[in-house]
Amino acid sequence: MEVKIRPLREEDAYVSYKWRNDPLVFKYTCNRYTSEITLESELEWIRRVTKNPADYRCAIEADGVYVGNIYLTDITNKEADYHIFIGDRNYWGKGVAKKASQLLIKYGFETLNLDRINLQMRTENHTAYHLYLTLGFIEIERSEEFITMSLPKKDLYE
Repeated sequence: MEVKIRPLREEDAYVSYKWRNDPLVFKYTCNRYTSEITLESELEWIRRVTKNPADYRCAIEADGVYVGNIYLTDITNKEADYHIFIGDRNYWGKGVAKKASQLLIKYGFETLNLDRINLQMRTENHTAYHLYLTLGFIEIERSEEFITMSLPKKDLYE
């Protein structure tokens, strides 16, 4: 399966707003929506976040199909926060998240010249935890609800 990442586009909202209303998709993310996400609110959100110079927001495509989103946000002081979700459940467990993550991490370290990529995840998301360990992330902190992990560039390139 060919996996690519590309900058998020406004027209992605026509698919992604449906994912944001799927409780299974967002069960393990750090986001909790208290109301329905409409197409209009998703379009507005994409317009806003894609203009933010401190974010690198991408769509994930698997064999040409838009299946999820992956981001580096709050890019500052050579660090960024990593986020991912596969919205199309037909692509869960197929290695798409790992391939997309590898592409984003490479871009972050080689093109954005980051020194560290950080993430926060829900403690109960065991699948993601194992993925992040495979990618080289190190657990930094753990609470009952969240785990904080970090991937220093030096650990991959030295």
